[in-house]
Amino acid sequence: MNGVPMMQAKIIPYLEFENTKDAITYYQEVFGATNAYRVSPTAAEAEQLGLEASVDLEAITMRGGFQIMGVDVQCADALMGQPTSSTLISLMLTVDEDDNAAVKALGELYQRLVDADVKVISPYINMALGGKMGQVVDQYGITWILREHPHTMTETAE
Repeated sequence: MNGVPMMQAKIIPYLEFENTKDAITYYQEVFGATNAYRVSPTAAEAEQLGLEASVDLEAITMRGGFQIMGVDVQCADALMGQPTSSTLISLMLTVDEDDNAAVKALGELYQRLVDADVKVISPYINMALGGKMGQVVDQYGITWILREHPHTMTETAE
């Protein structure tokens, strides 16, 4: 690649909520999120953020996270104002169609989401290019694309 060294980087979804504590519980119950954690600010951090001294620090999430099917998601309370959802960004969760365990887990996740009454934008069905795909919007307005794809879609040219 033109003599430029290859760098390792990774994009991690970072979500902001009005109440991250409740959001983490939602993702655990509905999405089957694992390895959830949350950290409240210290009194000094709350002061630096300009929060009122009377605020309940345990109710605030300064940073948190969880995993969905092994994918890291970071999150925190939207301390700078009311969070809003956007249709500009969707989160795509993909698995290789040759990975039977992952395919089964993704199908089970989709069914769990449907059973939890998320808004289904497109059902999880077979695609003309192979594999399956479906799209839902969760209770926080976040669009999730679930994609089972043929292995050839993940190969990169050297």
